Amino acid sequence: MSASLAVQTAVVAALADLPGLNGVFDGPPADASAPYAVIGPDQVSDWSSKTGIGHAVRVLVTIWDDRAGAARLRGLLGAAEGRLRALNGVHAGQRIVVVQLLRTGVAAAEAGWRPGSIELRVFTEQV
Repeated sequence: MSASLAVQTAVVAALADLPGLNGVFDGPPADASAPYAVIGPDQVSDWSSKTGIGHAVRVLVTIWDDRAGAARLRGLLGAAEGRLRALNGVHAGQRIVVVQLLRTGVAAAEAGWRPGSIELRVFTEQV
């Protein structure tokens, strides 16, 4: 399996039961109620060594909220970040080795929606 699929599987598992989040999707959902998370886009680069195949997967998780303020969104981002930093285990044939937080933030509201994002680099090795 691909490293990208392995990381997506791990992210969905980590966020699936996050209190207050109404779903985790791999693209904009047609009829989800806020707040919800969208995974992607991602970028994969080689992180192999002489002894094994490895990948560095840069992934973006965006949480969308429809509230005017940002307090609920910031709370969800904090809880999601904690779970994402703790990613581990084997998913789809890839072992998660290191999770590196690149950035997180809340953007300005637009048309009644406010996005908050978490960008990670997840290093995996093929098992």
